[in-house]
Amino acid sequence: MNRRITLIGAVLLVAFWAAAAVPAVTAAVRALADRITADRLDRPIDEAVLALEAERRLSVTDRPILELTAQRGRTDDAAERLRQADRSWLDHLTTSASDRTADDLLSRMNGLAELRASVDAGRLDRRETVTAYTDVIAPAGAAPQDTTVGGILALSRSREILAEEDALLAAVSSGRGPTADDRISLTRLAGARRVLFATAGAALPDTAARRHRDVAGSTAMIRLQRIEDRLAVSSDGIPDPSAWSPAFNELNTALWDLQDSATREAADAATPRAVTATVWAGTIGGVGLVALLGLLIAARRTRGAGATTAVTATTVAAGPWHRPGGLLQDLDRRNQGLLQRQMRLLDALARRAGDEETAADLHRAANFGARLRRNVEKGITLTGGVPERQWQRLVPMTDVVRDAAAEISDQDRITTADVASAYLAGTATTDLVHLLAELLENAATFAPADSRIIVDGEHDTAGYLLTVTDAGPGMTDDDLATGHEVMAAPDPPPGGTWWGLWAAGRFAARQDVTVHLHNGYDGGLVAAVRIPPSLVTGRPANGAEPRADLQTVVE
Repeated sequence: MNRRITLIGAVLLVAFWAAAAVPAVTAAVRALADRITADRLDRPIDEAVLALEAERRLSVTDRPILELTAQRGRTDDAAERLRQADRSWLDHLTTSASDRTADDLLSRMNGLAELRASVDAGRLDRRETVTAYTDVIAPAGAAPQDTTVGGILALSRSREILAEEDALLAAVSSGRGPTADDRISLTRLAGARRVLFATAGAALPDTAARRHRDVAGSTAMIRLQRIEDRLAVSSDGIPDPSAWSPAFNELNTALWDLQDSATREAADAATPRAVTATVWAGTIGGVGLVALLGLLIAARRTRGAGATTAVTATTVAAGPWHRPGGLLQDLDRRNQGLLQRQMRLLDALARRAGDEETAADLHRAANFGARLRRNVEKGITLTGGVPERQWQRLVPMTDVVRDAAAEISDQDRITTADVASAYLAGTATTDLVHLLAELLENAATFAPADSRIIVDGEHDTAGYLLTVTDAGPGMTDDDLATGHEVMAAPDPPPGGTWWGLWAAGRFAARQDVTVHLHNGYDGGLVAAVRIPPSLVTGRPANGAEPRADLQTVVE
């Protein structure tokens, strides 16, 4: 129940953190991506629009075909630069206004080849040509919004309409002058341009708004509006090119400059907001995540403390031993597997009673039992308990080594011919058997499966020395240092890689035994187990008592 409640609480905490962090991070990414995308695409978009306007005007005048062909090439180059700039990994994060504008413009420019073919074949007259190019440059019906971006779009659209007026005037000037429909179209364009220009002034940033007022009162704007007014009320004739062209060129340049400055000012104003959004997202995401992890760790420690309170009360007298939950779980799983295999084997023995293979099967069953007993006693010892199996008198060292070998699955690979005669104190036998079993199992695990594991034993001035030597790859200097640190540590290391050596270190510490690991001269690893003289003696002569300084043996 406690685990389920903790899990539900963790899920709710993650959900709350995600609800706060995800919108903040998304807004920050979108703000930064919009700024980067605008810097990358605004100039290529303007270049493509300017090239299209120039091509539109040349397409409705009587300029040489070579000049029109050259302009078409410049238009295609501008389209390719825009296409290259529009390819970015940021498109996977966000789609900004600049992205949409570039994509829409490129999509419309894909139809340029068909439009040019219609113009060259004469299938479109000059007025239809102006309309067709205008549809490519800017879609109709785009309504400005009461925002800075909307103001810039309105300003851009008013300038494009001015260029459309110029192209339409160039088209009708090449014929017999504007018709009544042409005058209506020009008057409608002039009215739309003025409305959009006035609307833009109310939404532009401060500095751009002041420049907008300067352009609105400029000489070029006044002269051009007077020409538009005369064209609207006159029933014949066309504007004098010497009056229209200078006013148009000057006003068109001023509008381009105003649009660029307004775009830069808007981008500069958006930068602090993007930075603020990024900092806020980092605060929400980073600090929130740290707080979340802290709460989860605190909850886990609280649960762990509650679970071990009863154990601590019963094991205080046994010394500073700890309950390594993961290790015990691993032992339980091994016990379960060994028990299942032993039960199946015993069942087979019952069915084959009297069979010639019974002896071999009984031997295997005894080995399974010894390994299971080792796991159980190991778990009891490492959690501060005392196994019930105890020796009451001295135990031959050869029996200690043989019992340790019986506790691993590869006991047939153990060679014990060079174990000098000695006797071990009974109270230390269980711990030393389990210590040797851990070292033997490590050796059997890392050495080749067909190699032998040699156990030697000899007396020396510091007591008795047992060595376990394998033919494996040995250990690096770092691993040797780690192995010694693990064996000396009171708490188990994380994971299961070093648990065997940690258990060996705990058994050794209980009896003041030392274990040293080093690489052999001919390869492999040597584990040297030094038993203090208080625990070991030679064979008693004629039943004599052991040495007086030997550790007291339970009688």
